[in-house]
Amino acid sequence: MSLFSDLINRYIKELEDLKVRLNIEIEGRLRRKADEVLASYTEQITNIQSQITLERERILYESLVSSRRELANLLEQLLNDIIKNIYEYIDRNRTNERYIRFLENILIKVKEYIGSEAVIYASPKDKNAVDILMRKVGIRGSVNEGDLKGGAIASSPDGSIKLDMSIESLIQSNLEELKRIIYSKL
Repeated sequence: MSLFSDLINRYIKELEDLKVRLNIEIEGRLRRKADEVLASYTEQITNIQSQITLERERILYESLVSSRRELANLLEQLLNDIIKNIYEYIDRNRTNERYIRFLENILIKVKEYIGSEAVIYASPKDKNAVDILMRKVGIRGSVNEGDLKGGAIASSPDGSIKLDMSIESLIQSNLEELKRIIYSKL
């Protein structure tokens, strides 16, 4: 019985060894397969996170661009309203002493830069005041009606020298300063 018993014990031992090897092999295969699946899902999760980040950045960028566009439109509208209010203020205050002094200072500069003979262009509403102020300052020449909202444009009789002191050109030359002031207040 000993031979038979040794044979059975040997087969049992081989089967137990086989069982251990199979368990190790199956466990290794399962671990490799789990690692592959985990790696696959990890890559997919990383890709999805990247896409989410890119989408978030795109949305933020579009929002920023949109808000800046709206702000620029608002500032442009505000600037246009300020310019409109300046024109309305001048139109309401043409007989105001400050506006008359402004016109007189323009004519003093005309005399300084062009001389005592000049052709003056003024708005129809300012024509009479400019005519009176020309005599006061000592400028000879004519006052013509121009398409101006205020101020005056002067030129030498031959047209070689021109001085534009119209409200439109003064606003235009100070437009960047107006924008800077508006932007600094916001």
